[in-house]
Amino acid sequence: MALAYDVAHFTLPHAIQEFKTNLGFLPALWADDGDFVLVDDVMFALKALSQLRARHADVLFVTASDLKNFVFSKVEPWGWDKALCNFLTKAGVDAAILPAPDYLEMLRNLSDRRRTTGMLIRLRQGIESATCGESLCCTALPEVLDALRKHGKIVVKAPWSSSGRGVRYIDGGIMATTAKWIANTAKRQGCVMVEPYYKKVCDFAMEFYSHGDGRVDYCGLSLFLTNGSSYSGNAVATEAEKERAISRYIRPELMGEVKQRAIRYLGESGFRAYKGPLGIDMMAVTNDGGDGFLLDPCVEINLRRTMGHVANALKPTDAEPARLMRIVHEVNYKLKFETLENCFVKVY
Repeated sequence: MALAYDVAHFTLPHAIQEFKTNLGFLPALWADDGDFVLVDDVMFALKALSQLRARHADVLFVTASDLKNFVFSKVEPWGWDKALCNFLTKAGVDAAILPAPDYLEMLRNLSDRRRTTGMLIRLRQGIESATCGESLCCTALPEVLDALRKHGKIVVKAPWSSSGRGVRYIDGGIMATTAKWIANTAKRQGCVMVEPYYKKVCDFAMEFYSHGDGRVDYCGLSLFLTNGSSYSGNAVATEAEKERAISRYIRPELMGEVKQRAIRYLGESGFRAYKGPLGIDMMAVTNDGGDGFLLDPCVEINLRRTMGHVANALKPTDAEPARLMRIVHEVNYKLKFETLENCFVKVY
């Protein structure tokens, strides 16, 4: 949302501010011992972390008013934007260790959903029969209507949005409220992105770390659940368990080929300048034109840490049962873990 508004002063909606306050302790799950974790309320963070049955680093929680008292070597946020840099600068963090304005502009451009089009073309080249996926940039309602007539059912997305916000499913016809949303989004953000609606059987992602110089590391799979278009949970399981779950639908050889193509594309394209964690959302879908399933290798590119990175940071052993990691709202937002008998799928 902050990238969409692209301003130095951005006020979070109340629900997201509550989410931020309640779950500010989360970086303790992937931080190193001795790191500082910025939270809104230190006592709340200590209590929430103590109630969480998960391995975590020995970190020191601090608030914004504490930052001026320390000298930091680097800052690793969930994701960068103008508002965050402005907040940290005003709190006393040395601007020399924060991204420059031109880097922030590059990051915003790379986070635009229009970038999925180029990646889809590269990832699918030569393996179109085993894959699917289209991403069309529409600047006005008539173009969206053309896509709807072609596909019958479509997904329309704002170029910048988050966790289900800015996504509309359209089947058959467009209601007046949806048409208004499309027009307003196209005017404000330049376009809307339109994709065919697929019958999804499994959501997952490949997680990476880009070093900002063309080197890209593969960090593992993320197997997750969504409710509509909103995130609702991640499998915390070994890499082998996640691979076995996905192999019910997508051949391991195809997954390996797509992974290598993604690494090459991220290291050779404009994405090579990005430094930090990222994830590429994918899905297995039913093959309406034949038997079996198809791989959509690029539903979305997330240039930030993702809940998949969080789940992978927990590093379960072979002796531990697979678990479902969920964010629930019970007076406050909480992170909960439930035992999974089998890695899951959800059919839409």
